[in-house]
Formats: sequence, C-alpha cells, structure tokens
Amino acid sequence: MGLYERLLEERTKEEQRRGGPLPSMRGLDSKVLGRWSVNTLRNGPKYAADLLMMHRLIQRHPRNAGEGMRLGSLKAKYPKEYHELGAERQSQQELL
Repeated sequence: MGLYERLLEERTKEEQRRGGPLPSMRGLDSKVLGRWSVNTLRNGPKYAADLLMMHRLIQRHPRNAGEGMRLGSLKAKYPKEYHELGAERQSQQELL
C-alpha cells in the first residue's frame, strides 16, 4: 500500500470516528495526483516528492525567487504533469 492509499484509509477511518466529513487535505484531493499515485511506485519516491512539490507551488504560487526557480526546474523536468496540474488549477478557479 502506497502513502496516498494509506492516508486516504486513515482519513476514512477518522471520518467514520467523527461521524462526518473532514476538511479537504492540501494536495491529496487532487484527481491528477491520485491518478499518478500508481506511477509513483514504478518511478520511485523522488517522482512523488517532485509531483507534490509542483502541485503545492502551482496551487499557491511561488512566494520567493527560490520557489520560482524550483517550479521552473520541475516544469522543465515534467512538462506533461505541469500542464495537467495547471489545467486542474484553472478549472478549480473557474468554479469559484
């Protein structure tokens, strides 16, 4: 069982214990990240860490030059993932 699946299982148990839904988890409610959780095992833990970092930087925008450079390097390293995460962010903004 991967980290994502374990976190979702723990969340479900906590919701049952409390008797209601919990507030959303940062980054883990992403459908794009959920779909890639299967590829994480094959590509290694560095891939998962990079995707989570890229998702966080896209969702709340880089706060300083270092974070901007990190997002730029991840964008160059994973262009397909960047575009999917960016499209997800844009669709979330349109719903607000």
